[in-house]
Amino acid sequence: MWIHYPIIFLITQMCLLWLLTMGLRIAAFKQKKVSVSDIQFIEKSHFPKTAMLVGNSYDNQFQQSTLFIVLLCLLSQQNIEGHFWYVISTFFVLARYWHCIEHILCKNLLLRTLSFALASACFFIAWFGYLYTCLNDILLF
Repeated sequence: MWIHYPIIFLITQMCLLWLLTMGLRIAAFKQKKVSVSDIQFIEKSHFPKTAMLVGNSYDNQFQQSTLFIVLLCLLSQQNIEGHFWYVISTFFVLARYWHCIEHILCKNLLLRTLSFALASACFFIAWFGYLYTCLNDILLF
């Protein structure tokens, strides 16, 4: 089923960010750039800039992306399909990857904002589309 692809891409992104965050934090600890208490209490201001940005990007994935995965699971459970869902899911996943790259590289705030706005628009359109479909089904009975 097509719904598995966006879920796989979003979970892959989360896993890659987790591995990168873990690797950068371990490297910073080995280089004595952070202490055990910095890691224990997640004092991000003490981490090197890249480790902090990757960690923040990883944390961001548990907001919109998780709720979008929930939506995809609901669509799957109720056998709701169509080109609209495929297109909106594709744009959402691409926008989340774009936002992640802009977030980590921290080079252009405007592009980061645009990627976030695109992902947010897809997120809200998809959820409102789902609610509309559910209400439409209820009203037809």
